[in-house]
Amino acid sequence: MHPNTLFFAAATTAVASAQDLATALAGQSSLTTLVALLGQVSNTTEFLASQENVTLFAPNDEAFAGIVQSGGIFSIDQASVDPGLIEQILRYHLYRGVVKAEDITPVPNFIHSYLNYSGIVLDGEVSGSNVTGGQVVSVNLNAEGDALVTAGIKVASKVTVADIAFDNGIIHIIDKLLLIPLSISETLITGNFTALAGAATQAGLVPTLEDLSDVTIFCPNNDAFQKIASGTGNITDEQLAEILKYHVVQGTVGYSTLLSNTSLPTLNDEEVKITIDDDGAVFVNSARVINADILVANGVIHVIDDVLNPANPYATPSENATATAATSLATFVPFTSGIEPETSVYFELTQTTSFVAAGLVTGTPSATNGSGQ
Repeated sequence: MHPNTLFFAAATTAVASAQDLATALAGQSSLTTLVALLGQVSNTTEFLASQENVTLFAPNDEAFAGIVQSGGIFSIDQASVDPGLIEQILRYHLYRGVVKAEDITPVPNFIHSYLNYSGIVLDGEVSGSNVTGGQVVSVNLNAEGDALVTAGIKVASKVTVADIAFDNGIIHIIDKLLLIPLSISETLITGNFTALAGAATQAGLVPTLEDLSDVTIFCPNNDAFQKIASGTGNITDEQLAEILKYHVVQGTVGYSTLLSNTSLPTLNDEEVKITIDDDGAVFVNSARVINADILVANGVIHVIDDVLNPANPYATPSENATATAATSLATFVPFTSGIEPETSVYFELTQTTSFVAAGLVTGTPSATNGSGQ
């Protein structure tokens, strides 16, 4: 059975009759919390209802209850205390363009929300959007045929009721709130990428990275830094900064579906070469992408298994395999002194895969500035 057929069988498909947004939401028994919340923020409700050709991912009552049970500060009472925060959260659930159930496939589709605000503080962590066209989520079918909406730190919400039509678009009910992507530094700590977090801190690059818009960051994991630990003792902060800049592309948000065999300019003015092999494995020079599409406030992170060397931009994937086999890990991870790791690390950020782009229709990253246009 086709995965899309599985999704239609598992998720309830709602009526297609025309109705305004308020009526459509009120007609769903699982959306009482969302309806009550919108009643507290009338300006936001009017904004949501006034946009045309949109897709609204509506969190059900269990989604809100889950936030409260996990110690989150999100509540109906907060709407009257901080309506601006509630507005930004709700804007991240409204997307440009109508995405019906039949449009969702196994290939991730990165769609832009109406969230265009950075510096949001939620539960003590900085999040937001500095992405042209609005912060995104990815929408796709998983192997079981479920429609997933994946947001910050790769937390995925499942569509439970699909295709509720209203005058200006479509509504899908989801089982979790969409987590607004965190800042780069918060995401690195949450994923236990403490070596890159510490290196960026030591090099004084954190403010620069946080202030950029439309970035793609190739993030070496801790094992990658551990492989070069013996060579980091005498490196200056200036040299470290140049190496780290070689891992950052600014002006292009290179989501996995946009990656192709091409070269991209980095912050240190040298280029990295992107290669996709026949099996869908993605390489940056000789480093392999082992975890793709971690959304951050100002772009996307792809985790790689080696530290890129700007002095060797012509390294090939085959060189990576040889070097990895011959390299033993040092007994310590450099740059992690003073960096407190997250006590609970999200599995989705640490899992690895040998392929990224298998089955994807790829395009050229340089053809987009992150706006999707």
